Amino acid sequence: MRKNVAILFFPAVCLALSFFAGQDVRAGSSGPLEIGMQAGFRQDQVDWNIGGNLGGQDVDVFSELEWDDLDIWQLGISGKAWLFSSTQTVRPYINGTLNYGWITDGSVRDSDYNGNNRTMESFRMLAATDDDNVFDVSIGLGFEKRVFQKLTVGFSGGYSYHEQNLRLTDGHQIIPVNQPISGLDSTYESKWYGPFAGIDLALQPLPQFSLLGSVQYHWADYEAEADWNLRSDLAHPVSFRHEAEKGGGVFGTLKGRYLFSNGLMLDLAFDYISLSAKDGIDQTILADGSSIFVKLNEVNWQSSAITLGFSYSF
Repeated sequence: MRKNVAILFFPAVCLALSFFAGQDVRAGSSGPLEIGMQAGFRQDQVDWNIGGNLGGQDVDVFSELEWDDLDIWQLGISGKAWLFSSTQTVRPYINGTLNYGWITDGSVRDSDYNGNNRTMESFRMLAATDDDNVFDVSIGLGFEKRVFQKLTVGFSGGYSYHEQNLRLTDGHQIIPVNQPISGLDSTYESKWYGPFAGIDLALQPLPQFSLLGSVQYHWADYEAEADWNLRSDLAHPVSFRHEAEKGGGVFGTLKGRYLFSNGLMLDLAFDYISLSAKDGIDQTILADGSSIFVKLNEVNWQSSAITLGFSYSF
């Protein structure tokens, strides 16, 4: 439901901004309002591990999950509007992005340990993940100033929300015995959300070519719910929950832009994300309704994407 509202709300906001935008030409654009669509390839890695108790003792890493080489095809829309009149020395703006991606391939490793420092491995399973999705939305406010004839600098802040809806299928146990695991169809649905602050740069060395860059720091809370479908000793559809409030990391974007004379722009962009959260809580919910609480040591998410898109400025 939250994703459906965001998908409908985002274009409406972009259209409404056109009534407030001033008439000015910004670096890399031919008008005060631009709307864009992008498509491309993205690859993610996600991992988390828990300790033996809330203190992270009694086996410092008791269980660990790693999703590697998640191949994702992504579509997105973006918008940016410069507000008020062009006579302002410092121009405020509002921008936002919305992305949806389909996971087509990936691998998973699930390991349990009886000794500290990931020793005495008692269980290992390898699995696949596909037919799942990711979702990202962000909105920000900022201001910018042209500091040189060809360079514009901006500062912005806002709020972002990110989902990775992951799955484990086609399982094969390696330890303690080597055998396939039939019927595996477990899910892990995670959310990152919180405020951010960043710097935006626009360099226009040629009239029709620009380099755009952005670096942001995100403060993020983390939540996740999992359904371990083959575990009869655990509750369903929620077998355990993860929560952590000490998350943070960096988002970066580098974009090359070619501006056509009619306001149409061709964009080639590289995006990078690195987020982590530590010192959280794992709530394991048993089949009888009771819960066991242990320490969520850390969660890590890295993502890189290359996208090609068109923007229109008017």
